[in-house]
Amino acid sequence: MEMRVFGRTGLQLSVLGFGCGAVGGLMVRGDPSDQERTIARAIASGVNYFDTAVQYGNGESEKNLGRVLQKLKPANVVVGTKVRLRLTTKSNFGANACALHHGKGFSQLVVVASRSDQ
Repeated sequence: MEMRVFGRTGLQLSVLGFGCGAVGGLMVRGDPSDQERTIARAIASGVNYFDTAVQYGNGESEKNLGRVLQKLKPANVVVGTKVRLRLTTKSNFGANACALHHGKGFSQLVVVASRSDQ
């Protein structure tokens, strides 16, 4: 799998990412064994970037991806997710400008911290 550096982060991401959205429905309403098998095959093929969001299946995509990654414990996997933000009326878009809408977004995702040097 071809890899590219993501901006100035130094992260090496696969040129192909795995979309966990509702289109197709695997990560939203699929069978858990199919989800695990498919994610494992993507990782074995060199995919290390997985895209999800709380909006995908009302959080089911994040939960299911987190469950599978927790079980597989892959190294060097990067998960991109989106969060819902509520802007406050008394501040601009800087420090303390946004309040996370609690109970939504990445708070539902089980993040597997993995490093290549472990």
